[in-house]
Amino acid sequence: MKRIIIPLLLVLTVSCEMLMDCPKLVKGKPEGHLVDDRELKTIKTLFGASNLSYENYQFYRLESVISGEFYVSCHQFVNDLKVWTGDLIFHFDKNGKFESLSGDIVSAIDAGTSPSMDLSLVESRYLDRIKEDSFYSNSTSVANGCLTCELVYCELAKSEGGPAPDYVLAWLVKPEKSDYPVAVIIDSDQSVAYFNNGIVF
Repeated sequence: MKRIIIPLLLVLTVSCEMLMDCPKLVKGKPEGHLVDDRELKTIKTLFGASNLSYENYQFYRLESVISGEFYVSCHQFVNDLKVWTGDLIFHFDKNGKFESLSGDIVSAIDAGTSPSMDLSLVESRYLDRIKEDSFYSNSTSVANGCLTCELVYCELAKSEGGPAPDYVLAWLVKPEKSDYPVAVIIDSDQSVAYFNNGIVF
């Protein structure tokens, strides 16, 4: 019996230790980028040639087309927080010069950086929303897994069809090892501004 019980205890102990840091807080601009070193070198060359600053960006895609043009996609950060749905795509011509921009550069947001919700409350609100989803309501894979909770800025006016920007603090929540189901929870009133279970019919 001891040979069976001891391994089981070890497994349970390790499992508990693995979940000790869950949910995981993500806050602040990462030091690295999401492209490889060769791509990052090309991107820096393109930005440098057009005197474009990239201090507040995190690059995640570099695309080149047959004509020699480049498209650089990035997340943007203000006050060291990601601007959710604020991604930018820079277009460079075949000579490597900046030509156009898709998205709006956000230079300042006056919505603070200190949240009112703690991680346990964020997790609870996310799981409550999961229970309302017909696909995940009976699934234990999300509830028993680890979540990442990233503090971001959410632009309410755009999501609600308003004319003027209205940025608020929010939480971008999803499973640690998956992009879905994902939710955006407004920090001030705990409402779910966005939810996507990733299911395409």
